[in-house]
Amino acid sequence: MKLARHGIIAVTALVWVSALASCEGDLFDTSEGSVDDGNEALLAGKVDDALKSYAEAVAAIPESPQLNYDRGLAESLAGHHEEATQLLLKALDTREKPLMQKVRAALGVAYSRWGVALERTAPAPPAVMPGTDPAAAPPDERSPQAEALDKWTVAVKHLEEALRLDPSDAASLHNLEVALLRVDPPCSSRDDSHEDNDTRGAAALIEPKAEEDPAQAQSGGTPRAPEMARDVLKWTEQLHSCPDDPDWYKIELQEGDRLSGELTVPAEPGATLALEVVGPDGEVLHPGLAEDGTASTRFDLSGTPAKAGTYYLRVDNVKLDETSYGLEVKVRPACWAVEDRFEDNDTPADAVLLTPGPLDALKLCPNDSDWYAVDLAEGESLFLYAQESQGAGDEDEAAKKPEEGPTVPPFSTEIHGADGALLAKGAPTGKGRVTTLLTPGPGRYLVRLVGDADYEGRYDLNVQVVPPCPEGDDRFEDNDVAPDAVDIAQAAQAEQQAAAAQANGGQAPPQPAQASGPPTVFARICPGDVDWFSYTEQGDKPSVVSAVFEHAKGDLALELYDETGVTLVARADASTPEQNGEAVALPPREKQEDDAAQAPPGSTAPAPEDDAEPPPRTFKIKVSAAPDAENFYLLQVQQPSPSSGGDSQDPSDSKDEDDKEQDQNKDDQQQDKDQGKQDDEQKDEQKPQEEAKNAPLQDALDKLDRNPENLEATESARKSPLANRRPGKDW
Repeated sequence: MKLARHGIIAVTALVWVSALASCEGDLFDTSEGSVDDGNEALLAGKVDDALKSYAEAVAAIPESPQLNYDRGLAESLAGHHEEATQLLLKALDTREKPLMQKVRAALGVAYSRWGVALERTAPAPPAVMPGTDPAAAPPDERSPQAEALDKWTVAVKHLEEALRLDPSDAASLHNLEVALLRVDPPCSSRDDSHEDNDTRGAAALIEPKAEEDPAQAQSGGTPRAPEMARDVLKWTEQLHSCPDDPDWYKIELQEGDRLSGELTVPAEPGATLALEVVGPDGEVLHPGLAEDGTASTRFDLSGTPAKAGTYYLRVDNVKLDETSYGLEVKVRPACWAVEDRFEDNDTPADAVLLTPGPLDALKLCPNDSDWYAVDLAEGESLFLYAQESQGAGDEDEAAKKPEEGPTVPPFSTEIHGADGALLAKGAPTGKGRVTTLLTPGPGRYLVRLVGDADYEGRYDLNVQVVPPCPEGDDRFEDNDVAPDAVDIAQAAQAEQQAAAAQANGGQAPPQPAQASGPPTVFARICPGDVDWFSYTEQGDKPSVVSAVFEHAKGDLALELYDETGVTLVARADASTPEQNGEAVALPPREKQEDDAAQAPPGSTAPAPEDDAEPPPRTFKIKVSAAPDAENFYLLQVQQPSPSSGGDSQDPSDSKDEDDKEQDQNKDDQQQDKDQGKQDDEQKDEQKPQEEAKNAPLQDALDKLDRNPENLEATESARKSPLANRRPGKDW
């Protein structure tokens, strides 16, 4: 069985010599001289001369199985595989058993030679895994190796027929063994590149690495902060298991590392593998077989941080059947080993002095507070927003956890005075917390973030320091009326370019900063102020407009208008001290077209033609507050990803929901004309009690999820693109 490891050239030579030697004396003889000439040339190895003589014979005498046999042998030796096999197949049209046996043997050799030629046209094939059929691929995608396997399979069939007709044919028996090694090689020849790893001493080394950010490969995706890649290290490979051949792997862990892994075994009869973990001292930390004989294919040692040393993984073939398998190993380094750049800032005395602006991918560890310091001048206010970093942690594990009710941020935020006195606690808003400290007086203030019990994760922090109104109004003024609305996407892009210039020493970078993440701006409402922004939606992907603010410091209302700023599309004014912020979903295009048909003249755009790209839609966004109220807010436009699962909804149900929203919007618009604002008490009386408790951000996202396109929204805000600099009058 070791023939499979020898070179195919030597095997092919043996195959042809054996076949030709067995044919000598059996070539077709006739009175036609050209046939005799061809036979002599073929036996002498002069293939081209033999082909010429046989061609002359075809013109002189009728075609016969014997002549086709002679010609087929010559064509095969010349490397004309298609012609050779066709002639030999014609030669099967005979009742002479000896000739039939010779033709079958010659067909086995001819198809074997064809297979060898195909194998030489491409690089060596990867290991052939059992349970896979290379012939199942579409013709235009099949590799030369797959085509070669077809020829070897046909060769086996003809050689078996030759031996059935003459069991004493030693040459055909030898050739059949060679062909079978090609069609069904032994498991050892298909084993993976880690062999021989059959013992603990020969264990193959596993080296987990940080994965590439998935968002980098997606158009419009938000890049993940580089620090996050270190939180989970992975090693994944497709491997092979042979009977009586355990596979051993080893991995080096540092103190506090968390280890987990999983086998992926094909769902085929007899494919049963067991995964065992052995510690540095030889103790079995996870048995491959339970007491009842059940095989384990996954383990999770995250609950017990590792001690430094070499750990071993053993994969056993329980049912002794050859199979392929996938192995994924994850390592979560100890939290202290991947903390953020500001550590150690675990006490008020070690608080890190911040420059106002956004900070990404900071980290909280269990029993480890993060302290920061911010200096305020006379009349300045402090705005703080913290949220879980997008893409942080093990997303595979997070996806397995069911969503249970409204999201509660797993950490708390606090603002303390220099003397340690607690001045403010963060209010929840979606997956983050917002805190506002209005004109507390000059001095240094301390910001503290602390996670829930055993919480470990990354967060984004946005700190803004703003002078008092009116000189401290935001840089978008005057945008108090719809015609002066500021384009939120352009404003966010300008912030990114300013941040890039600052990072480049105040000089413009060589290339303009590209927009990343959803458009986000930091703004404020001064007493008697109204802010207008505009947003142009491209394509047909729906969007959600949200405003994050601390409700207790001043309630804000969020309204969405058409492009003219006249027709009200949606309104949100439902925030509470428990759920801070407002959000409205842009209506689906079908609904928008229905609204446009009823809108006043001049407020609609022409309907798009069939099969054309949907035209851009522009909306006006209005942020307002009660008279004499003021507050800070983050305004953001999100585009949730399409749904990848979950329950779908009947389109008729979505239509009913849209109709209800449309009717409510009309009522809101009429009330605005009569009163100038929405009556909160009347609005609450019209809603069921449980609906009033819903988070405004989540409610808007849920409405978006019920649109006819059945999209699943995500409520977490993405990182802010604000410049990391202290704002002033012109910031």
